[in-house]
Amino acid sequence: MIVETALLGSRAVGESLTIPQVDGDRSLRSLLRILVEHELAAYQAHRSRSTVLQILTPADLAEGVETGRYGREPRAVPAAPEFDDAQARAVEAFTDELFFAFVDDVRITDLDHIITIEPGSRLRLVRLVALTG
Repeated sequence: MIVETALLGSRAVGESLTIPQVDGDRSLRSLLRILVEHELAAYQAHRSRSTVLQILTPADLAEGVETGRYGREPRAVPAAPEFDDAQARAVEAFTDELFFAFVDDVRITDLDHIITIEPGSRLRLVRLVALTG
């Protein structure tokens, strides 16, 4: 299954990723669960990489000449939320209509409606932006 994100009013697709082995009959709730698991794992991997020693680039060296500091200060990366909390937020965001979900260009309005996912199916999540004023 291919997952795409988009922002309402934007023609460009935000991000696109492929989630393998999701074929079959599933509900949107179960798809959101899979996406939350994937995103939490990706965040944890990013968090782990940010603590690894990084090589100084020529730009880092040039900045060091000006500032007298050679190296990057470690940046605190907050821990990922617990899975249950992240899952609850995703469901709440859907029920509050902060994003719309489309599977193969058909809007899904019920979290528990069963959808048939084919190998080339596309799940598009369209984030809505609140207007102010």
